[in-house]
Amino acid sequence: MKLLKKTNFYLLILFLSFQQLHSQNKCFTEKTVKFHKESKHKEKIFNWLIEAAEANYAYAIHDLGLLYVRGNNKTPINFKKAYNYFEKSAYLGIHNSMRSLGILWQYGDGRKVNLSKAYAWYKLAGDFVPTNWDEWHMPRSKVFMFKKLAPNLARKMTPKQIKYGKKYYKKIKSKVKCNFNLWINKNIKNRN
Repeated sequence: MKLLKKTNFYLLILFLSFQQLHSQNKCFTEKTVKFHKESKHKEKIFNWLIEAAEANYAYAIHDLGLLYVRGNNKTPINFKKAYNYFEKSAYLGIHNSMRSLGILWQYGDGRKVNLSKAYAWYKLAGDFVPTNWDEWHMPRSKVFMFKKLAPNLARKMTPKQIKYGKKYYKKIKSKVKCNFNLWINKNIKNRN
């Protein structure tokens, strides 16, 4: 099991490096890899998150969004900042940020309720949830939960809202620069 975890970690580092060298839409930089390595050894503090976010480390960007949604003694709740951070990491392919954006739109935290946009973000989160990882990393129940977000919301929507949601989905999907599922699927096919 430890060997499997180590292998997946090295695959992730390889992926980050590969993206830097071979992608027209560069999602990551050398600083991103540095911050990923440091995140395993360093306590996540606000300044580190800001610096890592500036280096385009998508998980740090997502964590900043969470920090602004939850707030703490030093950081007040700020849904506008949270939305901006979630949106940035969502466009870097982070499925949890896509889900968070859906939640913000569905419940109107910091903005007007818009079920069509919530539907689009939920649908995108279902597309981007990692599906080819080992069970220890992404339980099937979580994958199914992400896949059901949009259909469950659609039951509460009008046909017009669903139509607009599908249109908005296409628009935002075209802006996502990284797709870990496509990369991992390609590598699985190359191994076989």
